[in-house]
Amino acid sequence: MKKRLLLLLVLTTFSFTLSCGDDDVLKKINETFIVGKWRLSNIAINGVNDNLDDCQLLKTLEFNNTSSEVIITVFEINADNVCETSSIVTHNYTVNNSSVTIEGVGNAEISTPNNDTLILRFVEESNVIVKTYTRQ
Repeated sequence: MKKRLLLLLVLTTFSFTLSCGDDDVLKKINETFIVGKWRLSNIAINGVNDNLDDCQLLKTLEFNNTSSEVIITVFEINADNVCETSSIVTHNYTVNNSSVTIEGVGNAEISTPNNDTLILRFVEESNVIVKTYTRQ
């Protein structure tokens, strides 16, 4: 009887160990990691890559650690077919665990597969939008 109880205890403990993986734990992003200038390199909507032109790929996010502000610069092709800055806006941002909230823009999950890549995952209505940026 004691052997069965011990075996049951070992199996129960083992099953709990297997059910708690790394993906169950929120990964905290170091706030200083995102500080700097990032240029857009890809957008995927619901898993399908968006076809971005060279001008759209000039979009940048510049995170400032001391003021908790992000400067977003967007480029568009004008009537003369020349790529030019269409807007430069500044928003406050906060980082909480594995997400960033940019006031006026929204909340995104952050992932950082390496030191030169920043991935922001937004959920808007029924769409999942994943924006990938490269450190400048």
